[in-house]
Amino acid sequence: MILIYMSRFIIKLLAKIYAAWVHRQERRIGYRLEFSHIPQAWINGWMIYDMAYAWPKHKIKADWVNYFTLGSLVNGLSSRFVRGEKQYQSWLGAYLVKFKEDKDFTLQDHFNLAIADQKNWLRSFGDPKPFIEMPAQKATGPELITIGNFEGKLYELFGGPSHSDVGNKSVNLETKLIMPIMAGVMNLSNPDLKLEGKNFLPKDRSSNYETVTLKGYVAIVELEKNLKLVLYGNGAAIHNPNGEDTDYYPQLKQDILLAFKSIIIKNLNRYS
Repeated sequence: MILIYMSRFIIKLLAKIYAAWVHRQERRIGYRLEFSHIPQAWINGWMIYDMAYAWPKHKIKADWVNYFTLGSLVNGLSSRFVRGEKQYQSWLGAYLVKFKEDKDFTLQDHFNLAIADQKNWLRSFGDPKPFIEMPAQKATGPELITIGNFEGKLYELFGGPSHSDVGNKSVNLETKLIMPIMAGVMNLSNPDLKLEGKNFLPKDRSSNYETVTLKGYVAIVELEKNLKLVLYGNGAAIHNPNGEDTDYYPQLKQDILLAFKSIIIKNLNRYS
């Protein structure tokens, strides 16, 4: 029992240290995000993640904080990892990105942020050949979207193939170490949450990194020159043995837009 309490204390401490580290990155960027309304489909809290060290391998030069949440719990497991739930392989989140290059960024440049992010995540979950494509030519738009006091461009993507993160190596040393800390950081965003690492470790792993089709919304808001807010939310279409697809995206579309429009953008320079 003492060891259990010690383990929980250490995880909570590591979560606080990591969150403080990411908050330093936010201050360097000059902005912070908060979700004021997360629909019930997703956990009502969010992870903050510093991706600055992951991007160079993808040739993206930027300071970046990733905010995201996953599908709500079903029998103690995030529904992101449950094939029969509408939140299977769904993301809801936002990138706060300060590019270190001065150029005209294309829509594909913005989609490449999610590609880099997904590949890193798949690799952590043991996928031996992480795969995702998000071709800009399969997106429609833009439409106007208002986020706080800012206006942005909203795109809808129909058809980005990706491996799932559920496979025979999803539960590995890395995920066993990282998921408890992620749960701890998410708990900090909402004191009512009691998340644990086991809530993010897939149980039925028989689908083994199957290829799904991601469909969703991406919104791009320019906060300052070379400083972007990129919102993302998706559902997935899964491919069944009978040849028919089960498309969960239509069940999530409106909730994704509601979550986008509720995001609070804080200019930290105003409070310094």
